[in-house]
Amino acid sequence: MFLANEPKEPWFNHLPKETIDEILKQSGQVFEFKYPKSQVQSFQLVGESVISSTDHWGTKPSWCPDLLTNTKSEKLIASPFWGKFTKNRILVPVHSFVEWQAQKTGKKHKFEITFKNPNTFFAGIWGEEDGQRWITILTQVANEKMKTIHNSGDNKHRQPVVMPDHFQDAWLDPKVTNPKDITDLLYQFAPDETIEVDHNREETLFG
Repeated sequence: MFLANEPKEPWFNHLPKETIDEILKQSGQVFEFKYPKSQVQSFQLVGESVISSTDHWGTKPSWCPDLLTNTKSEKLIASPFWGKFTKNRILVPVHSFVEWQAQKTGKKHKFEITFKNPNTFFAGIWGEEDGQRWITILTQVANEKMKTIHNSGDNKHRQPVVMPDHFQDAWLDPKVTNPKDITDLLYQFAPDETIEVDHNREETLFG
């Protein structure tokens, strides 16, 4: 969500006036948690204009038994399947995301990871299946702090790809097609860019 009194990204100024007016009607930042199969907002460059779209989060290819909500960035170029969507690059506005940390006791704690920058965007891609558009979020190897939080499961030690301000125009531009130019945009957010809250922290005598 954008606020009228906050600086906009360069690509934001290419949005149609009606879209900008609708976004700026909001008087504050309102966020809601999204889940697989949710409708998620994203931005995409079409011609000279950036369009806002709301699409299904996740896809289920015929060869996969599971809903795929994330795409490993390492496979974006290398995979015959994901490679078909290399030009379909989007930005997904985000405030925070959730990961589960496995404890020595066997329990799992819910961590909310919040970005200090209020105008943060995940890097994603879109596709279409049976006439319905879908999106997925790109992931990469986690930074050292995130590795300690996302420490279990089949995809442990991963984190979403955040697209920094100075790369966003290039990421949205479908004319950027050189594989190395694309992979060079895959920025790993640093430990000091986020604030973490353990929602299952158990108080002890010592705090």
